[in-house]
Amino acid sequence: MLVSLSKDQEYNSFSHGIKPRIFLFLGFIPLLRKLGGYSVCIVGAGMIANSHVRAWRDLANVVAIVDVIPEKARGFAEGNKIDRWYTSVNEALEKCEFDIVDVCTPTFTHCEIAVEAMNNGKHVLCEKPIALTLEDADKMIKASERNKVKFMVAHCLRFWNEYRIVKESIDRGEIGEPRIARAYRYISFPLWGGWQREMEKSGGVLIDMGIHDLDYLRWIIGEVKEVYANGGILKSKGMDAHDYLHVLLKFEGEAIAFVESSWIHPKSHPFTYGLEVVGERGMLKFSRETSEVVQLWTEGGGETISPLKRDAISLEIEHFLNCIESGEEPLVTGLEARKSLEVALAAIRSVEEGRPVRLPLNGGSI
Repeated sequence: MLVSLSKDQEYNSFSHGIKPRIFLFLGFIPLLRKLGGYSVCIVGAGMIANSHVRAWRDLANVVAIVDVIPEKARGFAEGNKIDRWYTSVNEALEKCEFDIVDVCTPTFTHCEIAVEAMNNGKHVLCEKPIALTLEDADKMIKASERNKVKFMVAHCLRFWNEYRIVKESIDRGEIGEPRIARAYRYISFPLWGGWQREMEKSGGVLIDMGIHDLDYLRWIIGEVKEVYANGGILKSKGMDAHDYLHVLLKFEGEAIAFVESSWIHPKSHPFTYGLEVVGERGMLKFSRETSEVVQLWTEGGGETISPLKRDAISLEIEHFLNCIESGEEPLVTGLEARKSLEVALAAIRSVEEGRPVRLPLNGGSI
């Protein structure tokens, strides 16, 4: 049976199988350099960079911030006590020494920044999604291989408390093989950057936000073989990016899943997300409205699981540093992120062509 986690207990399933009651997540590696041993340059001074800098602070030295808008770069540096700020990655690479580049910029800039950093021998953590096209994703993957540096894409649901508990329960066989799943994510249109309005810059709601759920479902169920999607621009005027998609995924093992991604909810509506997974012998579910408690239902009854609260971004950064130190591959490699992007692109093609789309996409090989 599953048990509620106390503050000194935590599940660990990512490195060496299921290990309940392990205190540190992801098999903490004792050889990891003392805190502050690595130096980091964050690129992009927007909303997500604020979350990243808080996580880096306890694990490494943030020595520089880059943003194309000088006022944003300067303000971010001053607000976070960072010594150096620059307006281009090239300038930072020329004038400052660091080990890692953390890419926190709009999606359409990811490829150029990441490849330049890797060509200069830097390890790269890149915000999701990896890129807007498979071609750009391939350039990033090849750059990491060519330069022998670590490259990880920040699909943070793989480190998120409730989502980790569901994954670990499935891996233990608590509900049997997953047969159906439903994941949803609702919010009003994002106001922190106008670039989301353009399909060629954001990829629309599915690539920008719904890819969280596509990646997670691939991780817990397996590879997708066919996608059928409906939606498009249902509310937002003056933009060409999709603001709503409903996606049906068919997996290689015959499981099916539904993903709903929305930017059309009113501004007064809170950010909402949730997950349901039904297996052969039970069901797991949670939603933001249930106070982040996972519910397990089997033929014998139901129970709740209260995950230990640890910040997902801190966990993924800690994992990335461990991979740099140990030489192990990250949980979300460039190839893993590329596969999730391919599913999203198949869904967009399905909307545009009004038909199911099978994977892999034509011309999609690396």
